[in-house]
Amino acid sequence: MQVIGDICRLSAKRYPNKKALIMDSEFLTFSQLNQRVNQLAHGLISLGVKPGDRVAILAINCIEFPIVTYAVAKCGALLVPINFRYKKGELIYIINNSEPKVLIFGPEFTSIVENAIPEFALSVRLVALSEKPIESAISLAGLMDKQSNSEPPIKVDPGSPVSIMYTSGTTGFPKGVLFTHTKLLSIFVGMALEGDLNHEDVTMVPIPLFHNGGLNSLLQPTLMLGGTAVIMGKGFDPDAIMHSIGRYRITLTMFVPTQLAMLINHPGATEYDLSSLEKIWYGSSAISPTVLKSSMDLFRARFYQWYGQAETGMISVLRPEDHVDRSQCTGREMFNADIRVVDEEGNDTPVGEVGEIISAQDPLGMIGYFKMNEANERVLREGWIHTEDLARVEGEGYFTVVDRLRDMIISGAENIYPKEIEDTIMSHPGVREVAVFGIPDEVYGESVCAMVVKKKGQELDAEEVISFCASMLASYKKPKRVEFIRELPKNPSGKVIKNILREHIGIGKKA
Repeated sequence: MQVIGDICRLSAKRYPNKKALIMDSEFLTFSQLNQRVNQLAHGLISLGVKPGDRVAILAINCIEFPIVTYAVAKCGALLVPINFRYKKGELIYIINNSEPKVLIFGPEFTSIVENAIPEFALSVRLVALSEKPIESAISLAGLMDKQSNSEPPIKVDPGSPVSIMYTSGTTGFPKGVLFTHTKLLSIFVGMALEGDLNHEDVTMVPIPLFHNGGLNSLLQPTLMLGGTAVIMGKGFDPDAIMHSIGRYRITLTMFVPTQLAMLINHPGATEYDLSSLEKIWYGSSAISPTVLKSSMDLFRARFYQWYGQAETGMISVLRPEDHVDRSQCTGREMFNADIRVVDEEGNDTPVGEVGEIISAQDPLGMIGYFKMNEANERVLREGWIHTEDLARVEGEGYFTVVDRLRDMIISGAENIYPKEIEDTIMSHPGVREVAVFGIPDEVYGESVCAMVVKKKGQELDAEEVISFCASMLASYKKPKRVEFIRELPKNPSGKVIKNILREHIGIGKKA
């Protein structure tokens, strides 16, 4: 297996009649999947798509998404998944930055695409997943009709880029992350081995496929080994998730901590048959000890915590056996990754101290950002990707992420890590969610602000939260300001967008 297109080609040889994809009552075997992929690849070639071109897709989770993914890969082109939550201006930015030859879009996005077309810098061929909702578009079915289901006659270079995955854009415009076939396959192999994935697994994909978690952490590693992927639709419905675990006998899935919190707080959680679920992968943002313990009590599965970024791919894991006495650690590097924690001078940080995580650019990291040389110079240095994540070195290869470099609070010359305060506040029985960040302070430079979401029916005021923290933390770490909010703003990967919270209380963005 050398290129991404080999995933469906080789799995079709090994497991031709096995179900590869399931969504609701629809399914495709590996043989059917590969045939449709080849038909679409020939169709894209007929539109002039060639190696190095970009093909964008704007769609909610659907069974066509993997077909597009592998068809684009077999053309030697680059897939550009677009966040389906984007507004018109954000869509225009992505299209004009990535300059795709083709834009494939779902019926839900007809209006936004039609309104954005006049502001596209270049002409883009439109392919609709439904029947021609826009006059200038052709349908996906029409493009595939009467095309050959043989392998397309293109020799794809394993070292060539296969995708542009845009970052969440929490600190500015999204940046397009370039990955090669070889690098993605190396990530999939690392996750399969470290995450105990095998060809008998039935994997639920509850994360959007435009996101790395859905496409590159769950779907593709599963199909690579010949497992079955069950694709969930748009939105996160706890009832649908837990019903589907029993219906499809799901053995593996991945949740972000926000989703786990929704599941454990769901009043009917214990009424479902969850017995088939053997492995739960989780990651993308920090998890509180309270949510982790309650999740382990509910599911009785083996838990694996993953750490990575769009720029690095998944690079570390906290395996089930580590959860016994190292549950507060983030993990340690995968067998085929290379991670260091360094100080400001680039020296390795000693055990017990905090430094920045850097990850080797080979074999797992990105090539770089698409058309962003200045950002590449800042992040890529001497073969290392600088993550701007701060971690404490725990020894024996383990580390614990304490916060983002830009989120660290410096109050009266003391470094304060919001995650520690968030974990403390989350242990209060009346708190459902919390986000902590720094706000300007005339005396100390910065002080601590906590934005709290109360559990339903709970009475809680600011003084109680501050006193609770004061009883468990050093005085300088307790919040000076506590605000209550109905819901924390999050990006698609479940990370809280703290700049929005800063703007909410009128202090503007943190650089």
